[in-house]
Amino acid sequence: MKKLVFNLFVLFLTGLSVMAQGASPRGVPAVVINAFQQQFSKARQVEWERRKDGSYEVEFNVGLIGRDQKAFISPEGKVLKHEEEIASSALPEAVKKQLKTEFDGYRVEDAKKIDTAGTVAYEVELESRYGDLQVRFDSDGKILKERMD
Repeated sequence: MKKLVFNLFVLFLTGLSVMAQGASPRGVPAVVINAFQQQFSKARQVEWERRKDGSYEVEFNVGLIGRDQKAFISPEGKVLKHEEEIASSALPEAVKKQLKTEFDGYRVEDAKKIDTAGTVAYEVELESRYGDLQVRFDSDGKILKERMD
């Protein structure tokens, strides 16, 4: 019985080790995996998902205490979009200024940097006693989209 428990424990640890290395999942084309590994070579805790449109969504972290990131990759291996959680202090000054001007009573709950084919935007989740908002800005602080959560 002790041997069985020990063997199951070793098998479990081996499985965790393989998952932590971001082993290639079945069904994801090699061209997609290669494109991801080229652009995000230090990615850890990689999780793949095929989307309804045929593209692939990859969730991952980079570094020891990396923030959550996502990449969206076409079946041909082109990175379509990259989303990265960032600290509110890393937002561009123009976005911070707009937040102070337009959303003074709100607190920044989460912030993301979104790169879609070279066009960068910032998405900010705001919280207040009046309700939650999700606002998307361009790099110059212009509001692109706003919605209540």
